[in-house]
Amino acid sequence: MKSFRGERVSSLRFGEGGPQDDRRFMLVDESELRRGKRLTAREVPTLLGFAASMDDGAVAVVAPDGTRVRSDAADFETRVRELVGRPASLHEDTRGANHDDSDVLVINMASARALAAEYGEPRTFRRFRPNIALDGPDAAPYEELQWIGKRFRVGEVELEAAAPNLRCSIPTIDPDTLDVDPKFLRFIVEEHEGIFGVYCRVIKGGLVREGDAWRAATAT
Repeated sequence: MKSFRGERVSSLRFGEGGPQDDRRFMLVDESELRRGKRLTAREVPTLLGFAASMDDGAVAVVAPDGTRVRSDAADFETRVRELVGRPASLHEDTRGANHDDSDVLVINMASARALAAEYGEPRTFRRFRPNIALDGPDAAPYEELQWIGKRFRVGEVELEAAAPNLRCSIPTIDPDTLDVDPKFLRFIVEEHEGIFGVYCRVIKGGLVREGDAWRAATAT
């Protein structure tokens, strides 16, 4: 579910449109001034505390307090409005239309550690909501920004780094406490031109497993 709590998985299959079922569902704002627009954590930061799963063909939405509602319930939209704080409907798309600027976001854990050290406070990489987080003894901070236009492999998957990721306000939200730290985004803007991570496109699909080897980028 778009803008809901991220889920760590042991394996993930990638196809032409990115990770299988990633952001397949999202909430659409039905309030008068934003009717039909995506409802994300930029508008409602507490969405990052919600979870979603498939339950016998329906989408089960679980609020931070544990309240659970299924999409096939007659009062689903009423319950969601109570939980989210504004009217919303559920939208499904299997073609990647629920993605923002790219189908795949990759970050480098060496960069995440370096950024937290520069900022002077711990900052979990989960703030950046990547599809893939690369790590290893040879990983160098910010080397991924040199990969633009180049290809690299992770497990069975071949990716091409398409563009640096210009960050929005989402990384200011702590995914565990939901506290907001606006200074963190200002720091990224001032020190890194607002960039962290790289957007990628899938060249060859396949399976990525946690712990899979990855090979640094090569020119196309």
